[in-house]
Amino acid sequence: MMNWRIMRFVIVGVVAFVVGLVTYLPASLVAGWVADDTPVHLQGVSGTLLDGQAAYASLPNGALNNVRWNVHPMTFLLGRVSATVRADSDLGHIEGQIHRSIFGRNTLDNVQGEATIGWLSGLAGYTFVPVSGRIGLDLDHVTFDDNLDVSALDGTIQLTNSRWELLNPPLKLGRFEAKLDRGDQGIQARILDSTGPLALTGDVQLSDNRRYDLNVKLRARAGADDRLKQILQQIGQPDSQGWYHIQERGSL
Repeated sequence: MMNWRIMRFVIVGVVAFVVGLVTYLPASLVAGWVADDTPVHLQGVSGTLLDGQAAYASLPNGALNNVRWNVHPMTFLLGRVSATVRADSDLGHIEGQIHRSIFGRNTLDNVQGEATIGWLSGLAGYTFVPVSGRIGLDLDHVTFDDNLDVSALDGTIQLTNSRWELLNPPLKLGRFEAKLDRGDQGIQARILDSTGPLALTGDVQLSDNRRYDLNVKLRARAGADDRLKQILQQIGQPDSQGWYHIQERGSL
């Protein structure tokens, strides 16, 4: 019988060979796997399976540039693939941890970064939105399927330097922070805080079929642009505290 010392060297050698093999596999394999299982297509791929990048990643409604990943091979032992992923935005970059289990479950953790409303709305398939501004992402957890449909969500977003673009010059609105989560009715964004010319509170629900349910109240703060006050007056009559209420349902 082979003694234990020889057996140990054989095991170490096999493990080292497998690790080395995986380490130097070309990143082009990632592009093939991603294209087979998701609607995402990677182009201009370079590097290795564990540490690579793609010059361009096309999504169903948009694209990302300079996508980089660093795979954590020890997670293979847990039956999943985990990686740190980073992509350029128009204001810097967005970075987070992505995980895919052997059962096809995808999650994103600790997603942080900043981009403009226009850039993010383009990824969602919208060519124009009347509001501009900078969005800061701080998402603790997102779960989604291979069609990019979200089933769980927890985090916050901050909108700064926001402006209403349908006036010339654009109308300043202020800074807003919202809590994001996923419930039985879909994705909910609940306003946590607002500062600046426009005071805003309430929430909006977005269902799986892209229908929304908006329930907010808003008012102009002291010193706000008169044009903001005129726009709010078009909503209707305010309540006894000066809040204008909007309750609306529709589709995106």
